[in-house]
Amino acid sequence: MLGLLALAGALPATASAKSCSAYSNQAAAQRAADTRDADGDGIYCESLPCPCLKGVSPTPTPTPTPVEQGCSRPSGIRSISFSGTKYPNIRRHFLNAVKDGWPTTLVLLRSGASQRRDRLLRGIATRAGFDRDEYPPAVGRGQGAGLTRGSSPIGWLATVMYVPSSENRSHGSVLGAKLRGLCSGTKFRYVFY
Repeated sequence: MLGLLALAGALPATASAKSCSAYSNQAAAQRAADTRDADGDGIYCESLPCPCLKGVSPTPTPTPTPVEQGCSRPSGIRSISFSGTKYPNIRRHFLNAVKDGWPTTLVLLRSGASQRRDRLLRGIATRAGFDRDEYPPAVGRGQGAGLTRGSSPIGWLATVMYVPSSENRSHGSVLGAKLRGLCSGTKFRYVFY
């Protein structure tokens, strides 16, 4: 489920930064904190043999949020809608990610988005004609339930899938436009019609 990208077919399966099989014991996985924490208890790769560091989780360095001017933070969760016909691969990636336990409610955090994206995509090869789509997106991995996996920068973990470049770039542009004017800390979710 969390292995590196499978390069089979035109649209490979999703992948996360690392899988538990990359580590020889639980302590090593806990120190790295770069796998999925399946049950959300802060303990990585519980099935690996000891030595163990159960309950010892790296503390993320808080990212100061710059004061944003001219933005609003609506109450509740803002639905960000996309065409499932125009973005079928993004929709498929989103549905698979949610099925695998990634959150549907995201928190806008513009500060550090580039660093989160760079850290996630390090070691995931580029592919001609395709982009590496992330869910949750780098700007939507603020603090919140299911979003603080990984550390320094906060919430850098996500699932990645190759999608056609034109679809990914169009989707990113639409997402950016729909988030424009919203302050960091705003909760949002993807909705496909």
